[in-house]
Amino acid sequence: MSRYTYTLGLVAALSIGSLSLAIGPAAAAPAPLRTVGVTSLDGVGGAWTYPDPANPTAPLQLPAGARLVVHATYPDNGTTVVTLQLTGAGASREYGAHAHKAPCTAASAAAGGHFQNVPNPYPLNPTDPAYANPSNEVWLDVVTNEAGNGRAQTIVPWQPGTSRPMSVVIHALHTSTDQGTAGTAGLRVGCMTVPF
Repeated sequence: MSRYTYTLGLVAALSIGSLSLAIGPAAAAPAPLRTVGVTSLDGVGGAWTYPDPANPTAPLQLPAGARLVVHATYPDNGTTVVTLQLTGAGASREYGAHAHKAPCTAASAAAGGHFQNVPNPYPLNPTDPAYANPSNEVWLDVVTNEAGNGRAQTIVPWQPGTSRPMSVVIHALHTSTDQGTAGTAGLRVGCMTVPF
């Protein structure tokens, strides 16, 4: 004799003889997020700007006072939509931008490498295009206008789970897709912690 019990919104139990199977709702998508930061050398505005370590007296490539807004949504189809708005940056230029593994600090390297949905199992080859690509990582390269404003959006075919990106790093160059340099984009010129 079989007995079925189902409660809407709660875990349901199916018992057949001595077999018991728990059935729960599918994991919910993360809540949408909007993070805003204004760049400064000390990160007080919520975002950092970094000098060129080879030429620390040169003008900042991402000026102090630039504003970053990152918005992420998680549609029911399992994708992630991420938008970056940049204002007050360098005029008429291209920046690379990616989601990174760790939060930002005063040290530009602290954000770690790019967050990858499927991590590259070969750390000695970090530019393998099988892993360093815009479907496995969150790339938000942006081109600014004469006022230094720009917007980028990407849609990746996955949603973050237990492991998730923790920041967006702005780089000095457009992201490379070439073999041997895939995913690279030059110096880290800014960073904002984003709790994806």
